[in-house]
Amino acid sequence: MALRIGQRELDRLTILDVRGKLAGEAGEALAQRIEDLIAVGRTRVILNLREVSFIDSAALGELLSKHSALRDAGGQLKLLHLTDRVWDLMVTTKLELVFETFRSEAEAIRSLRSGAGPD
Repeated sequence: MALRIGQRELDRLTILDVRGKLAGEAGEALAQRIEDLIAVGRTRVILNLREVSFIDSAALGELLSKHSALRDAGGQLKLLHLTDRVWDLMVTTKLELVFETFRSEAEAIRSLRSGAGPD
């Protein structure tokens, strides 16, 4: 399945609904979408990964890079609805210590609105 990225905006937050496998060029496409958001000042981003079945190491690297880029721009990146497979990968790579993850969209939104989360 080719990567598809839906975008929703809620006040000053952006939610990206990602579908498909994050591997190869798909990871680069997601990274570019986040760069485009940063360029227009939309730096509070939630990635909804409910329909992402696989993430490769290159895409993880891209997510880590964009996490830093958003933080440097004064924003944050939150991850939402990780599948068991993706969560296991995050734990294996210890990236669950870097990314704040949520099971509820409402909680992720609340976290971004309050500015809470790891620095």
